[in-house]
Amino acid sequence: MNDKITTKFYWAVTLLATIGGFLFGYDTSNIGTDLGFIPFAKNIATSDPFVYGYLIAGASLGAAAGALIAALLTDTYGRKFLLITDAAIYTIGALLSALSVNLVMLLVSRTFIGLAVGADSAIATAYIAEYAPKNRRGHLSLMQQWMITWGILGAYFVGMGVFFIAPQLAYTVDWRILLGVAAIPSLIGLVFRFYMPESPRWLILHEKYEKAIASLKRFNITAQLSEIKNTHKVLLEKETKMKATPGIKRAFVIVALFMMFQQITGINIPFYYGPTVIANLHIFGSTSGTYLSNAVFGIEASSILAIINVLATLIGFRLIDSYGRRSLGLLGYAGMAFFDILG
Repeated sequence: MNDKITTKFYWAVTLLATIGGFLFGYDTSNIGTDLGFIPFAKNIATSDPFVYGYLIAGASLGAAAGALIAALLTDTYGRKFLLITDAAIYTIGALLSALSVNLVMLLVSRTFIGLAVGADSAIATAYIAEYAPKNRRGHLSLMQQWMITWGILGAYFVGMGVFFIAPQLAYTVDWRILLGVAAIPSLIGLVFRFYMPESPRWLILHEKYEKAIASLKRFNITAQLSEIKNTHKVLLEKETKMKATPGIKRAFVIVALFMMFQQITGINIPFYYGPTVIANLHIFGSTSGTYLSNAVFGIEASSILAIINVLATLIGFRLIDSYGRRSLGLLGYAGMAFFDILG
């Protein structure tokens, strides 16, 4: 859609679509905050390093699987249906993780959470790109990443809050609250996603013309049936041309590598392990302090990186439609290369 007007409705739909991004970020950092307080998981770092690693990274593995599953299903069942399904799965996973009575239950629930956020992240970005005006597409699409950074920071704030309010419950209730509170935004997303419009592009490609007209109308765009049918032909021609164009496949591979190499830099390690490592090494606080007090110092220190993450993404959020994806991507990679070498 090339209409240049971005109404409040666009932003409301984008916010709903990117709740999964917030939950992805929240799940990234909340487990690192919780690890030292879960009674049946405290000592697995030394007793079973593989299980310890899976407890932290299992959600990421689930996310990879979820993204692949979403790719197979979204063109058949639509964006809206899967976004609703993802929110339901995450809500159940968050509640189960908070109610976990043993390590197996926690591992399984985190895997389900990973499936949900992986599928949601993949679908939400495509969904947004399919209704966003051309001149604001980068702006709206980048909301997904910005919400991830807010989720990371949000988990640290929740952690600091519950440990400050009820430090005596750190090993019994607090860690459950930290895991389960994610069900609140997830449940809100689940309810309101029923009122989201389906992707107009998906509806047109599946020849659901009347529904496409109704969906476009909600985005303040009026279209006639003849225009929709003509758009269907144009979209089919574009898809056929894209599949036959070697440059498109090459660009896809480059972008995929772009994202993969970003993860290889290890940016998520401080979010996954930061509070635990800082607490155990007494980097902040004192060696005579309790684990709880040192853990709170660790959360506070890790939140500084999370704040920088939010602000850095805001820069890209503000500039992406003015300076382009390629320029900002190269600038970001130059910065990563410099600081990786420096480190």
